[in-house]
Amino acid sequence: MMFFRYFLILSTCLLNQPLATLSAGDPAATVPLVEPEFVCKALTGKDQDDMCVWVHPEDPALSVIVTADKAAGQLFVYDLTGRQLHSVKAEKPGNIDLRAEFPLGGEQVPLVVCNQREGELKLLAFCLDPQTRNLVRVDNGQILTKSNYGGTLYHSSKTGKFYFFSTTKDDGVEQFELFDDGTGKVAGKKVRQWPVGQSEGAVADDEAGVVYIGEEEGGVWKVAAEPDRSDKRELIIKIGEHGLKGDVEGLALYSPPEGKSYLILSDQGRSRFMVFDRGADYRYVGAFAVKGATDTDGIEALPVKLGAEFPKGLFACHTDRGSRNTIVVSWKKIAEALQLP
Repeated sequence: MMFFRYFLILSTCLLNQPLATLSAGDPAATVPLVEPEFVCKALTGKDQDDMCVWVHPEDPALSVIVTADKAAGQLFVYDLTGRQLHSVKAEKPGNIDLRAEFPLGGEQVPLVVCNQREGELKLLAFCLDPQTRNLVRVDNGQILTKSNYGGTLYHSSKTGKFYFFSTTKDDGVEQFELFDDGTGKVAGKKVRQWPVGQSEGAVADDEAGVVYIGEEEGGVWKVAAEPDRSDKRELIIKIGEHGLKGDVEGLALYSPPEGKSYLILSDQGRSRFMVFDRGADYRYVGAFAVKGATDTDGIEALPVKLGAEFPKGLFACHTDRGSRNTIVVSWKKIAEALQLP
């Protein structure tokens, strides 16, 4: 009888403890866990650690998710149910990004760019065919970089020019202007470089003219994206603040035409995603975890309605568990979990 009374008292005390105490071994124990809509699984996939999204200009339901698989040496294209549509070879691709309306061969095309991290270090460019939703290689093979690690695209609202920021392990950040070389191929030239510690993840805001760089053991830097602007950096998010453990990886922006704009980062060390309000001096809003996502690298967020499953857009992330696929979540679930307006 005494044992039974002791058990009841102990159980009551445990139930009244914070969630972190009850789940001490779970790195995401104190944050809401959201369920994914689907997982992008490629038959030959091995490690799809970054992704981007193309929005169909006429029918959002025909939009696609493009992933970069560094271990398989391929790029994969999926529809909005997670069905694989296409794949193309790319030697150890790193971060991948996309911008629409790139002028090439007398047309404006969706441009997909990733960095090649093995063999000849360079940038690879692909055109996404709106009709077939397939990728076609279009760079001239000569956009050479230093020890590239990741990066992001930027389309200047000021000049209309396109750029790729190439992050590295120990050579800082290189900025390349991308353009049609006159033969229908994408060429590039380096226009700027500045020092920063080991960095992979990056994301750019085309309208604001800024780029965010994730220094893995430092935090998130904000830099003017125009090449004629100062290289002066501002450390807006620091390791150790708000429980940020470190190994900052993927960065993404959720910026709808109206409403609040958020910067999201992957805190790989704790398998969670942290959200910051850009309109309130990067005030920390909260964090969430995605079921099945562990030790996440790349992430992507899109504030565009993509049918009934994605009324407020989507969030996609890599997982380093199992087949290391790309996981896709409705942003509506994240907004509800964090009580975002």
